[in-house]
Amino acid sequence: MKASAIFRLRWAVVWGLMPSRVQHEAPTRPKMETLALTEVEDGNKRWILEAKDAEYLKEQKTIRITGIKVEFFGEGGRVLKVSCQEGLINTKSRALTLRGRVRLEEGDLIIKTETVHYQPKERLLVAPEEVVLESPRLTIRGQGLRVELRSRRLALIRHQSTEVKLTGKGWLK
Repeated sequence: MKASAIFRLRWAVVWGLMPSRVQHEAPTRPKMETLALTEVEDGNKRWILEAKDAEYLKEQKTIRITGIKVEFFGEGGRVLKVSCQEGLINTKSRALTLRGRVRLEEGDLIIKTETVHYQPKERLLVAPEEVVLESPRLTIRGQGLRVELRSRRLALIRHQSTEVKLTGKGWLK
């Protein structure tokens, strides 16, 4: 089954299971207190999204969401966790725009920025603004980050600074 069919099916299931939580401010703008979506392609999970609040904007074919947590799944059970304050889901293309204190985590690597765009066809995350990459011994600052989920590659377009945290008695120990 294609990813778009699963996406629509999950949306319909979530929508159908939560009628008591739907509030209608206007006939075309239903709101939900929680939203959970899973995208599956060829039997493999691509991502799981959870949001505290959601508002369906039918005329724009988008869902406005807040209090967001997303898990992107990669090869070998790798998981990239993303959290942020708000975002938009394009219901037709499945593209995501995530904004507000965006935090990406995998293992001991943490990436912080203000905006991330997910392009589903390319399985690509793009952070066009300033980014900070932090690990226990390294902090890198720059602008324009690309995270290729298929190949597990990070590319920083503009490097600004690198800070290495030294430990131990010697300079490089």
